[in-house]
Order: sequence, then structure tokens, then C-alpha cells
Amino acid sequence: MSFRFHPKIAAWLVVFLAFTLRLFALWTYGLHLTLDSDDMGYVRSAKQLLETGMLTYHRPDEPTVHIMPGMPLLLAALFFVFGTGDVGLYAAKLVMIAFGTGSVYLIYLLGNDLGRPWAGVIAALGTALFIPLIETDNLTLTEAPFLFGFLLFIRFAIRLGRHRHMADFYKLLAAYLFCLFFRPTIALVPFALLAYFLLIRYPLRLAIKQAAIAAVLVVLALSPWWVRNYMHYGEFIPLTGSSGDPLLLGTYQGYGYRYGPSYKEVVNTIETQHPTMTHYEKEKVKKAIAIERIKTWYRANPKQWWESYTIKKAKTQWEQPFYWIEIFGVSKQEMTAWHQRIIRLAFASALFALFTLKRQRRELLFFLLLIAYFTALNNVFFAYPRYNLPLMPILFLWIGLFLSSIAWRPNRKKAASP
Repeated sequence: MSFRFHPKIAAWLVVFLAFTLRLFALWTYGLHLTLDSDDMGYVRSAKQLLETGMLTYHRPDEPTVHIMPGMPLLLAALFFVFGTGDVGLYAAKLVMIAFGTGSVYLIYLLGNDLGRPWAGVIAALGTALFIPLIETDNLTLTEAPFLFGFLLFIRFAIRLGRHRHMADFYKLLAAYLFCLFFRPTIALVPFALLAYFLLIRYPLRLAIKQAAIAAVLVVLALSPWWVRNYMHYGEFIPLTGSSGDPLLLGTYQGYGYRYGPSYKEVVNTIETQHPTMTHYEKEKVKKAIAIERIKTWYRANPKQWWESYTIKKAKTQWEQPFYWIEIFGVSKQEMTAWHQRIIRLAFASALFALFTLKRQRRELLFFLLLIAYFTALNNVFFAYPRYNLPLMPILFLWIGLFLSSIAWRPNRKKAASP
């Protein structure tokens, strides 16, 4: 089997394709492509930040700890330059497209780092063509910048594990902090990194030194956020105070809906009984109710509880794509069917790669640890396909490793024969 293009040339063609598709979506749907949900919430938050200097989300007069400040700060910076009208919104969408296109190139680089550049090309192609990613790259959501930072984090983790250069350590830490300012769910990912470093037998003394430096820099980076939260709420809030609602919603998944009042009734009761509460205080009430529901559920039927928080929630978050709005004439049913084929092929490819690619096995286990971390975290709270969307390029890389191994195997046999 022969290929006309060098993989790097093919990768740049795929990057160009990714950029073109995302621009075409912007040209076709423009500013009308919106969920009118979190995306517009971030836009309103950024505008309010520019006008008043206060970071808000649900109410314009209430400081928020519902979100991390990364997305409003990014949008506010763009609106400051381009204005808060249509030009500013188009600029924001173009920046999201730039992040999405950059992620396509980064997943190619990951494959190249593993010594499998054509696997990287295939992964980049999957990431470029995956309709839900094209869609979210046209929305002002955290997905696009987070995915970009997350792929940087993975790449610098692998490079640090192999070369142990301090430059890679600082780049890894910068990528981690970048992600953290967009999504708090990455906070405990260093535990997966620790497991990877144990696998590759990273020098203990160097790891302790770098962990100490990382701890100091993380404290310095987050200190302004902690001070700001303390000034508004009088307590230490390390990241966000929005875990109550997803924890409560999660008690209605699996078999959980059988216990107590409905989610809507719980929320309405809180709103009626505590009309003057801040959103953060309501989140704490929801968290307390959720914990009681979890205890009741577990006492009533621990078998169903375990099944819900492991199998059922994992299935819920992986069996559907995050695809709210149909674009390019692709229906939700068609996208779901393709998504499920991709998921099955990706996990089968991961098993194949683990058994056959011995030189890359530790990195593949690192990828599995990352998938397991986010899946378990979402199982604890609210299992939702959106939360796994930034993991899809890793799945495409697994598929790329499988397909490139199959495609190149005849060539290797031919080269080895006399």
C-alpha cells in the first residue's frame, strides 16, 4: 500500500478541511446557530463584566460562583476590542473556530508523538468531520477552548514523561491552569497523571520537586479567584459553587427517579420557600437534598443504586452525542447512529492497540485513565453526553491507531520478506 502524501502534508490538508467546514457552518447559520442556553449565558456574563466589572451569570446584580471566569474573561476581551454587537459575536465565534481547528492539529501531533503519524492524520480527520464538534466550535461554550487546552495538557504530559525537561513541565502546568479556568472538572486530573508517571517510573525526586512548584504556582494563579469569592460569600470556594444542581439531577438518573418528589417539584419548592436566596445558597440547599436522596436510595435498594451510578450512568453519557441543533442536513437520529458506531469501534480499537502496540501501551493506558476519570466523575454527578465531547478526539486516535496498524501491516510483512 502506498501513499501519495507525507503524513504532515495530509495533516495540514485535514486542518484546512476542518477550518473550511467550521467557517462554512458560520457562513450558513451565522449568529442564529445558538443553543440559547449556556452559550448566551456566557455572552451576557461577558457583557455585564465589561459594563460593571462584576462577574455574574444568572442575575446581573449577583456575583456568581456558578462558573469559572475563563469564558467570560475571554469573551469580554473580544467584546472590548470588537464591541458587544454582531461584530463582537462573530469575532467570538471565529476564536472558537480557531480553537477547534487548533485541536484538530493537536490530535495529529499526539499521534505523531506516539510514532504513528498516520494514526494522527486519521484522528484529525475524525475530529475535523465530527458534526457535534463542528457545531460546538460555532458556539460560545467552554468546549472549544477546553478541548484545545486539554490536548495540550496530554501532549506535554507525554513529552514530560519521556524527556523530563522543565520546559515541558511548565507548559503542562500552563495547559492545566488554562483548562481549570474554563472547567473545574479537570481539577483532579493530576491523579491520572500521577498514575501515568508511576507506569513510566518517573524519577521520584524530580516528581516531588515539580509537584511542589506546581502547588505554589496553582495557589498563586487561583488566589485572586479565592479572594474574590471570599469577599462576596465569606467562605473559601476553591473553584465553583455549582455542584448542587448536577448532583441533584444525577439522583434522577437510573433508578433514582423512583424516590421522593420530582426534580421540578424540588426546584419549585426551593424557589418558593427561599425567594431571596442567592443562587449559590440555593445550590447548597440542592446539594443537601441530593445527599439525602442518595442516602434514601442506597438504603432502599443498594443494588439498583450501584447499577445506576456505574453502568446506567456510564451508558447514558456515552450512547448519545451532544447534538442539540441539526446542521448540514444531518438528523439527530443519523448522528446518534454514527456516534454509537464510533464509540463501539473506538473502544474495540483501544483493546486492539493495548494488546498489539507494546511501545505505546503506557500512553494508551494514560488515555484510558483520563476517559475513566471523566466517566466516573460524571457518574457521581449528572451523566450528560456534553461532558464527554472533549474526549472524542482521543477516541478517534484509538481508531486511527487501529486502522493505521491494519493498513501498514501488509507493507511491513512485505518489507520483512526476502
